[in-house]
Amino acid sequence: MSDTQWTESLTTTTEFETALRELLTAAEKNDVDIEGSWVYHADGNTDPNWEVLVYELE
Repeated sequence: MSDTQWTESLTTTTEFETALRELLTAAEKNDVDIEGSWVYHADGNTDPNWEVLVYELE
C-alpha cells in the first residue's frame, strides 16, 4: 500500500479528519466492510494499541 502521503505530515486534528475521510471513502468505494470494531496491535514496540469503532450515521 503506497497511498500514505499523510503519514509524515499529519500534525493537526483537521489533517487527521481529512486522512480519515480519505481512508473511509476509499475503503467504501472498494467494497471493504468497514463497519464495526477495528483493533490495531503495536506488536510489542513502544506505539500504543488502539481500538476504533466505525458505524455509519444516518
